[in-house]
Amino acid sequence: MKIVLLFDLSIPLKPEQYAEYLKTDDWASEAHILATLNRLGHDVIPLGIHDDLDLLLRELKREKPDLIFNLSEAFGGDRRFEPHLVSLIELLGIPYTGATSNALNISKDKGLAKKILSYHRIQIPHFLISRKASPMQSLADLKYPVFIKPLNLEASEGISQLSFAETKKDALERVRYLHERFETDVIIEEFIDGREIYVGILGNERLSALPPRELYFREVPEGEPKFASFKAKWDDDYRKKWGIRTATANLSEDMIERLEEICKKVYRVLGLCGYGRIDLRITPAGEIFCIEANPNPSIEKDGDFALSAIKSGMSYDEVIQKIINLAFAPEPGDTPRTGTRRKKK
Repeated sequence: MKIVLLFDLSIPLKPEQYAEYLKTDDWASEAHILATLNRLGHDVIPLGIHDDLDLLLRELKREKPDLIFNLSEAFGGDRRFEPHLVSLIELLGIPYTGATSNALNISKDKGLAKKILSYHRIQIPHFLISRKASPMQSLADLKYPVFIKPLNLEASEGISQLSFAETKKDALERVRYLHERFETDVIIEEFIDGREIYVGILGNERLSALPPRELYFREVPEGEPKFASFKAKWDDDYRKKWGIRTATANLSEDMIERLEEICKKVYRVLGLCGYGRIDLRITPAGEIFCIEANPNPSIEKDGDFALSAIKSGMSYDEVIQKIINLAFAPEPGDTPRTGTRRKKK
């Protein structure tokens, strides 16, 4: 097929500049997927978008792709616009990989997603929302310690050791800081002490749960809070110092079955399709809490999603081809094969 590999740029770049950037760690996901699509025999056109919609429309009209492999996460550097790019693709009637604009809108609002999950009896931490326009002055309804993070940001942005607060004073100070620093609403939720687990899901109507992975903190002292801060996720020196890494989770068959059932329910309730990742916590008592759902998670070759799929017996090439195939498969609520979003023009 002719495939446009769509990704977002932090600065405007010309296509002839892509090759140099594809050698960097920041572009690892794009590089892995581009190489894989070429290896699978597809005709691939890389297309980076910063803040020029005319360029996107012009290139799509000129190339007339069979599929858009969507890796975009922002427009003009603003993650709030991620669903809007997908909405535009939907209006154009071009098949694309990953989540719909509606699923992205719901999942990116952590408060809304949690309300939906709670309604469907999926266990989540108790939480409150502090709006930037009218910051919260009291957290009386929550038990301490609490965990504070931006409502709509991803990749652990805005999360540090100060996100864990044991007093009202510390919590409100962190809320005020996030309002000012990131100019965003803030979610405050009861901290769930336990093991941090990630479960990848592949599928639309028929779902496959991939082997769970766990975030380990080998060198963090016993009794200290353990969570995925921005440094814990992206700072290699910090990760090495505290023994932070992910690996296949060592869980009983019964626990794996429970995780798979919950994660598939989360995936369906939030309307995810293609592929996604569900983040959970397992308490020492064996309770499972859904912390977050991630549509279109990172799928670079050495990332958690791909490693989990490989653990299940798939090759990386098969993972990428499966994601492509799912772009043409019916979604929940679609009529077979000719659902409104996937129908080719």
